[in-house]
Amino acid sequence: MSDYDAASDFQAHFSDALPAVEQALAQARMQLVCALALDCGRHWFNLLLQARRRGLTVQLLVPDTEVNRQSSIAWERLSALGGEVHWLAPEAAYLYTSVCIVDAHLVLSGAFADVSSPSPDDFAGVVRQHSSPLAAQYLCGIAELIGDYGSGGAEATDASQSGALVIAQALQARTAAWQYSLLQSQTVALQAELDEIQRTMQAFERQQEVAIGELLREFLDLKRQYLAQLHERFGGQAHEEQARQAEESFKRYTQDHPPEDETTPLPQLDPAQQQAIKSLYRKLAMQCHPDRVESSDKAQAQALFQRLQRSYRASDLQGMQHLQAQLEADQSPVPDAANSHPAATSQRAAADWAVQVRALQSTLLQQQAQRQALLRGPTWRTLSTQSDWDLWFTQQSKHLQAEVQRYREALAQAADDSAARLV
Repeated sequence: MSDYDAASDFQAHFSDALPAVEQALAQARMQLVCALALDCGRHWFNLLLQARRRGLTVQLLVPDTEVNRQSSIAWERLSALGGEVHWLAPEAAYLYTSVCIVDAHLVLSGAFADVSSPSPDDFAGVVRQHSSPLAAQYLCGIAELIGDYGSGGAEATDASQSGALVIAQALQARTAAWQYSLLQSQTVALQAELDEIQRTMQAFERQQEVAIGELLREFLDLKRQYLAQLHERFGGQAHEEQARQAEESFKRYTQDHPPEDETTPLPQLDPAQQQAIKSLYRKLAMQCHPDRVESSDKAQAQALFQRLQRSYRASDLQGMQHLQAQLEADQSPVPDAANSHPAATSQRAAADWAVQVRALQSTLLQQQAQRQALLRGPTWRTLSTQSDWDLWFTQQSKHLQAEVQRYREALAQAADDSAARLV
């Protein structure tokens, strides 16, 4: 497999999406061309106004929906400044994701239009891609929509014309093709985010096992013994539930961290190595992600991508470099998703693209749900509040030592009480 686009690089933004988007637009020097899939957020519209006031050419394509029409946004403000606002007619091609082209070389896609409103856990992310070829492709697609179906376009007022249905279906297929390409990049970017979260969690858990694993295991064991005794002595639903939860916690931890497992910390990477491994991951993910290949190549791509994920989550830079060498030695190209099918003009072709796009959308929704679950889990909640892991492990060690001593004394007292009752 060869590199998808040697000039292309992508970066996903989630918690830092707002400053990343603002910086991208602030650094623009010539033009912004934006097509929105859904509603336009006020903050995004204000950023476009600011860009136009600085003298940039600004084009905005907005779905002609009741929500957008009745929005409190004063669309005429952009027009009054010399910008262009186009309304995408309902009979025109459907957009599955938003895209903004900055200076004909930077592509923003994803949820940038509502970047200031959702919570960090729920935010779908923004993808930045530096690629002039991709930007040119998307600019052509947006221009076609504006010219044929945007406000003022000839086809928008002549949809009953003979052959208009065929034209609409052909445009729908062509639009879905370049939208599919955007969704592919978002899928790869979101998977990279998931793997980075899991890599960080795995590093934390391994370091925790080395630092306090034995103490934590003893604490959980003593706690379940003590609560089991309370339930046996006093009964009751509350004691039963506490004993059950303690037993489950002990079993879950010992299964995930068996005592005989000689866990070693992941390799410690300096900042330069951290950046190198992330950049290499993004490059290789674009080459071998299963969503970026044809059906006949998916099995091979899946195996390579799983190998990439294992190396990345283990911070194995050398293993990733070996995979890179293997990919460079393989001369079979990765199909360009936007051009792997002929330009479609039939209803069947448009429907085929719609099926493929919906499959990618389903993947994105699953990834977003997985990200939410990881961020709301106990491990990430700890990580999000603790920047100094060694200090946190030291504090936890002191706390666990005190708890272990408390449960030991409680169990010893319970044993004495039981012996006294027998006498």
